[in-house]
Amino acid sequence: MDKRTQIINTALSAFYQKGIHAVGINEILKGSGVAKKTLYNHFVSKDELICACLEVRDQRFNTWLSKQIAGSTTPLDVACALFGAIATWIDNKAPELGNFNGCFFINTAAEYPVPDHPIALQCAAHKQAVLTLLIDTLSQTAQLQNQPAKAAQLAQLLMTLKEGMICQARVTHTTNHFLQNPELLCQLMNVQP
Repeated sequence: MDKRTQIINTALSAFYQKGIHAVGINEILKGSGVAKKTLYNHFVSKDELICACLEVRDQRFNTWLSKQIAGSTTPLDVACALFGAIATWIDNKAPELGNFNGCFFINTAAEYPVPDHPIALQCAAHKQAVLTLLIDTLSQTAQLQNQPAKAAQLAQLLMTLKEGMICQARVTHTTNHFLQNPELLCQLMNVQP
């Protein structure tokens, strides 16, 4: 593993588990085993390192989620796959995402509340990328392939429910499989099974 990747992986793990402002550069240096000069050769500031961590987490999460919902042939399949995947992650059974500690992007955005800050913009871009993935997946189903507005509306509903599921699990430290009930999902989505 190259030094840059080593630094990012160490920082991402620490930031995700403890929070951005709670982790200092010295902790990242100690955890990664690199010299301060090496870190600053790769990242001119902590903010630049945070942006690199967000980029890596975005790629990991979206790759993982894409695989989880791939092959869904109906809107209900997409919803079931989505909420099943999120429950798996909350239950710490998605090793590529690490032990669950909420959404790294929500957690980070809470620490950077100014909407036009580069870090806040990167968090918002992640959420848009996930929404786009859901829209694209729903648009490929037979029921919605010619209904882009309905696919976008349904994707927004699923996104909102997903975000709530993640936040609730993070705040209460409990697993909630409520949204894995296909009958309830059919009612919420106003679709046939």
